[in-house]
Amino acid sequence: VYRYCLPLFPIAIEQFDLDQYDLVISTSHCAAKAVIKTGRARHVCYCFTPMRYAWDQFEVYFGGGRVGTVKNRLLRPVLGALARWDAATAGRVDRYVAISQHVASRIRRYYNRHADVIYPPVDTAFYCPDDTVVPEDFLLIVSALVPYKRIDVAIEASRLSGVPLRIVGDGPERDALTKLAARAGSHVQMLGALSDEDVRGLYRRAAAVLLPGEEDFGIVPVEAQACGRPVIALARGGALETVIDGATGVLVREPGPEA
Repeated sequence: VYRYCLPLFPIAIEQFDLDQYDLVISTSHCAAKAVIKTGRARHVCYCFTPMRYAWDQFEVYFGGGRVGTVKNRLLRPVLGALARWDAATAGRVDRYVAISQHVASRIRRYYNRHADVIYPPVDTAFYCPDDTVVPEDFLLIVSALVPYKRIDVAIEASRLSGVPLRIVGDGPERDALTKLAARAGSHVQMLGALSDEDVRGLYRRAAAVLLPGEEDFGIVPVEAQACGRPVIALARGGALETVIDGATGVLVREPGPEA
């Protein structure tokens, strides 16, 4: 639902009163980097990504096949204006820090700004191997159920290969993916949201963890590898920085389910 409130975000974020602060630290994937500070203050932005739905993934989120032709046409100029605002306010940040080299390149492309890189952390005391656990014959996805994650590709790949797939997570695509999973067969299971302990247990038992979409960084592959499990990932985005092809996983060059 929040995506349909996007036109209001610029107005809302600029209302914050930050006059008493000398340092502003924002974590931003949409509008937080556009807060207005005083001249004496410094603003450091930890940027997850420039807003993908306004820049290069409009069709993924708001394509005609997803929201209908009328909404697609109405939203296109709105998101175009939001992208222009996003670029125009990029100078409000004094220093950008990106979550990956992939995001740093997006910041250069869309904001014309340099960004240092600090990778997100994983608790390797919690996410760690368990030698007493025997891996089972199933593939695993842990993900928000949103369009760019391309979970539909993994479901079809499971159907084609006959390898069981378990999907952990929730989100706006759940109903559509549940129907797709039902058509794919009983070996595709939608598990919903689970606790960290349950997710860790699934990591340790899975034959491999899948990452079928292009991620800005992708924390799940790092958690899975910390648990000693291999990752099969699309060879784009953050996976190129976290998965060692042929050693800790496999990088797939083509985005389709056959690959």
